[in-house]
Amino acid sequence: MEKIIAVIDIGSSAVRLLVAQQENQHWKLLDKAEQPLALGKNLFHRDAIDRHTINRTVEILKGFQELMQPYGADRVEAIGTSRLRESKNWEMFIDRIYQQTGINVKVIDALEANQLAWTGVQNPLQAAVKNFKKQNILIMEVGAGHTDLMLLQQGSVAAAQTLPIGTLRYKQQIDEKFGTDSKKARTFIRNHASRIVRAISYELNLDTVSRLLIMGSGTLLAAEKIGSPLTENIMSIPRKKFEDFVKGITALSPEEIHDSLHIPWSEAELLYPALVILNTFVEYTRADEILVPSDSIRQSMLLSYAADKKALREIFSTQTLSSARRLMKHYHVDKEHGEFVREQAVKIFSALTKELGLDSFHQLLLETAALLHDIGNFISHSSHHKHSQYIIQNSDIFGLSAADKELVSQIARYHRRAKPQLSHTAYTSLSHAERIAVQKLAAILRVADALDRSHTQSAIIEKLEIQNDQLIIFTAHPGDLALEKLSLVEKGDLFEEVFGLKPILQYSDPALSGASNEH
Repeated sequence: MEKIIAVIDIGSSAVRLLVAQQENQHWKLLDKAEQPLALGKNLFHRDAIDRHTINRTVEILKGFQELMQPYGADRVEAIGTSRLRESKNWEMFIDRIYQQTGINVKVIDALEANQLAWTGVQNPLQAAVKNFKKQNILIMEVGAGHTDLMLLQQGSVAAAQTLPIGTLRYKQQIDEKFGTDSKKARTFIRNHASRIVRAISYELNLDTVSRLLIMGSGTLLAAEKIGSPLTENIMSIPRKKFEDFVKGITALSPEEIHDSLHIPWSEAELLYPALVILNTFVEYTRADEILVPSDSIRQSMLLSYAADKKALREIFSTQTLSSARRLMKHYHVDKEHGEFVREQAVKIFSALTKELGLDSFHQLLLETAALLHDIGNFISHSSHHKHSQYIIQNSDIFGLSAADKELVSQIARYHRRAKPQLSHTAYTSLSHAERIAVQKLAAILRVADALDRSHTQSAIIEKLEIQNDQLIIFTAHPGDLALEKLSLVEKGDLFEEVFGLKPILQYSDPALSGASNEH
C-alpha cells in the first residue's frame, strides 16, 4: 500500500490541508480543508504576528489534526509562507505551533517559493503552450505586499524577482494618502504600478514575452468570468477580454464589485489593485492570451514538494546550470573552457565518491563554480579569481540560495593562487562542514582547470585510477600536454593536501608518451 501524506500550507490569506495517497506516480486526493486566516494583512500592518492570529492558527491546526487522524498519515509536512520571515516574532510563532500541536512548520524562503511555482506549472505549461521551448513566458503571482516574477526562456528559468507591489501594500498607501477619494487613489495605483513595471521591463525584456501565466489575487475569479478551459489544469483569457474586464472593474467602487461579482468584501476591496498590477504587465508584453492555472496545480506542487525534496532538487539542477550558463554569456566567459572544466570536474568527483563524503548537491555547487570560475575576467584578468567571487555572490542564480552562492563563490575564488586560509574572512565565516566542502571542491576544480591550461580542451579524461598515493589521470590525446602537466604541478598541491593523492597526467597509450617527448 502506498504511503499517505498530509500537507499543511500556512499562506498569507488561509491555512490549507491536503491529505493524499500516491498511486502510480500520481496523487489521489483523499481529503482537503481550508480555513481563512488574515496572516498577510496581519504581517503587513504590523511588524509582528499578534496574539489573536497565533491563537487562531493553533486552533485551525488542531482542527486539521482531528480531520487527519482517521487517515493515519505516514508523514505530515507543514509549510509556511516566505512572508512570515518579515515578522520579527516569526520564530516564536513557529515555536508556539510546535509546542501546542507538535507540528513542525518549515518556513520556505523566496528561492523555495520560486521552486514550488516552477514545480507546479512546468508540465501543465508544456501541455498548454505550443512550442513551449521556443516561447518566452512570464509567470507572476500578485500577493499582499509583493509580486513574484519568474521568466522562462526556451523552457528554462532565465530570471526570478520579487517586486515591492501588492494588494494590501497599495490599500494601505491609498488609505493613508487619499482616504475616500477613490479617483485619486486609482490614479496613484495605475501610475505607480506603471513606473515599477516600466523599470523592470528593460531588464527582463518584457516585449519578448509571448505568454503570461498569472496567479494570486483575483486571477481565478477573472478566469471564471471571462476565460475558457485550455487544458485540464489551465484556463485561457484572450488579452482583449482581460483588458476590457479590468476597465469594467475600474468603473466600479468596492461596494459595487462586492454586489455585482458576489465576492466577500475582503476580496472586493483588493480586486482592483490586483488587476491593475496584472494588466500593467500585460501592456508591456506582446502576449495575446493570459493563462490561469487551476487550484489543483497548487495542490500538486505542494504534495510533490513535501513527498520528495531530493527528486525536486535534481530537477532544479538543470535549471541552476542553465542560469549559470546565462551568466557566462552575459559576462563573455569562454564557454568551451568552462564546459570542459565542468565535465572533467564531474569525472573526478565521481571517481572520489568514497573519499569525498559529499552528495549530489555538492556536485551541483562544483559544476556551477566550474562554469563560472573565470567570470571575473570581465572586470580584470589580474586577480580575476577574486572578481569571480564578487560577481557570483551578487548575481541571481536560480535554484541557489544566498548561502549556496557563497559556497560557489568561494569554490571559484580558490581555483587559482592562494589556497583556503583561516585568515580569509569570508572563508572563516563558514561552518566547519562548509569549509571542508569548499576545500574538497576547490581542490577538484583546480585539477580540472589545470587540465585545460592551453584552453584547447585536449586533455579529456579517459579514465582515473588510484595507485598508491597517486591519482592517475589518463587521457587519449596524442598531442603535447606540457602546459597541462606544468599547471597540474602548480595547482595540484591543494588536492594532494586534502585527499592525500598526487594528481598525475598520463597518456592512455604509453607509445604516445614517447612520441610527445620527441617534440
